[in-house]
Amino acid sequence: MTGIDIPRTVEIGPRLMIHHFGGIIIHPQAQIGADCVLRHGVTIGERREGGGVPIIEDNVTFGAYAQVFGPIRVGSGATLAAMAVVIDDVAPGTTVIGAPAKPTGRRDA
Repeated sequence: MTGIDIPRTVEIGPRLMIHHFGGIIIHPQAQIGADCVLRHGVTIGERREGGGVPIIEDNVTFGAYAQVFGPIRVGSGATLAAMAVVIDDVAPGTTVIGAPAKPTGRRDA
């Protein structure tokens, strides 16, 4: 009904914000820290079955349709631009853009 697939097994920190919901898919084993922001079309999942899932630290902002795949870590305070495809670790406070996502700048975490 909402277009959001977040299984009960997902570990989610307090104050998760979902803006413009719909089309959001989160893997059952994903971990999402406190104060994160998700927008429509976000996917957090595996690159291949059994390949591991992302760990999203605190205060991470996802742009619309950002995708995060595999056993990676997205550091605290990171920003994932709209339509970014993230397949490698993202350092804390870093902004990434593109497919595959590349760092474009930093902010205080």
